[in-house]
Amino acid sequence: MSDDDAGRTSIILFGIHLAARVVGFLGLVYFTKILPPEQLDVYFLFFVIVQVASLVSSLGLGQALVRRISERDRQGGIFTAALVVVLTVGAVAAGLFHLFRDPLAGYIGADVPLVLSLGTASWLLADIHLRTIQGEDRVLSAGFLQITQDSVRVGVGAALITLGWGPVGLMVGVIAGFGSTVLGGQLLTDVSFAVPRRSDFSRLFSISKYTMFFGPTNFIYFWLDTAMIGLLLLPGSVSPYEVAWQTSRVLIIATNAINQTIFPKVSAWANEGELGEIERVLPGAIIFTLIFPLPGLVGVAVLGEELLSVVYRPSYAVAAIPMVVLAAYMVVEGLQRVVNSVLTGMDRADIPFRARLVGVTLAVVLNVVLIPEYGLLGAATATFTAKFVDTTLQWRGLWRLLDVRVPGAALGWELLSALGMGGVVYAVTTVVSPSSPVHLFGFIAMGVGTYGLLVILDDDIRQVVEKYSPVGVPLLG
Repeated sequence: MSDDDAGRTSIILFGIHLAARVVGFLGLVYFTKILPPEQLDVYFLFFVIVQVASLVSSLGLGQALVRRISERDRQGGIFTAALVVVLTVGAVAAGLFHLFRDPLAGYIGADVPLVLSLGTASWLLADIHLRTIQGEDRVLSAGFLQITQDSVRVGVGAALITLGWGPVGLMVGVIAGFGSTVLGGQLLTDVSFAVPRRSDFSRLFSISKYTMFFGPTNFIYFWLDTAMIGLLLLPGSVSPYEVAWQTSRVLIIATNAINQTIFPKVSAWANEGELGEIERVLPGAIIFTLIFPLPGLVGVAVLGEELLSVVYRPSYAVAAIPMVVLAAYMVVEGLQRVVNSVLTGMDRADIPFRARLVGVTLAVVLNVVLIPEYGLLGAATATFTAKFVDTTLQWRGLWRLLDVRVPGAALGWELLSALGMGGVVYAVTTVVSPSSPVHLFGFIAMGVGTYGLLVILDDDIRQVVEKYSPVGVPLLG
């Protein structure tokens, strides 16, 4: 795949992820309108448990699978070995759900051990199929599977809650979404089943012994705060915080796109000893990664309260300030996903492993200390601080391996463009209050246009955007 092809793939994949986020956003808006916060809490806490079980049960095989499948050696054996592992561990998880059904029911607010078991199994199988297709360097196919999964999840969930199923309807929607990915992935992949050898398991675990820690740490970063809020704060507190989380996650769709495109290439370059190629693409990847989170952070700071109260429910505005911290988290998360993918692709997963040990320990301690004292803001602050420390340590590790050029001027211009956009939007809000969805989205469109016009004035940024554009039309000149 040439650089131009990779660029076009990234921007198309970005569009796919954007469409998936739009589907998820519209679904979340509908869910908040139909279900009161206490019932939506039940769904979110169900998803917390599914995430814990799935991320632990996956044993870090996802990134290991991408790495090994991309090597084109015994793909069938590697794929089947991964399935055997996750299905075995998933069966153990299902047994634990039934063994501890009473405390789980008390925590979630619903007795659903079977639904938890199906949710975990379907998540594990869907992840294996997605990672296999990514390892085949067919990232667009994986992207289409992702948007299909989100569409099915939202569509089935929305239909069932409309019919009166309540939060259980959303749970069934999750299972249906993952199931669509398993079916589609099985039809799309060129990898067939094969009897796995001991060497296939060994090759997977030689990487996953480090990456198996990534799953639980992803939970700690993305869900521990929500889980702790469910334990320590009043009913109805989970929903506003989780809505703020889900809304802010749209800011890293560009990172998802470029990582899925570049990671298989990094793995191949590392195998061939072409570290210079990795050094060459990293500056552009950093620019593209932050081109959306930075203005998103400024936009949330200016319009976050109106976004939560107008689009969702007025009571959700309590999470406005925490959402600013979560948007800052997404800036750091974007940078970490780049460095994490590069280090894992270079077979140096030991570096993010050690960094995450520090980060997650800090996250646990800070969540326990700050949530009882500062509520939702304490949760967001704890999670951001831990992620910042973790990411800093990983970048230090990468700089010891590669000569990475940080595009400081371009990143500075992205930040200045975002601040300029924020100033324009804030000035307009002092004259016209965004009290309706039409006004609010008008302000957002104005902000997007202002930022777009400013940011492409920088030559390096313009070159990166043109490179990752699906058509080779210059933006200026």
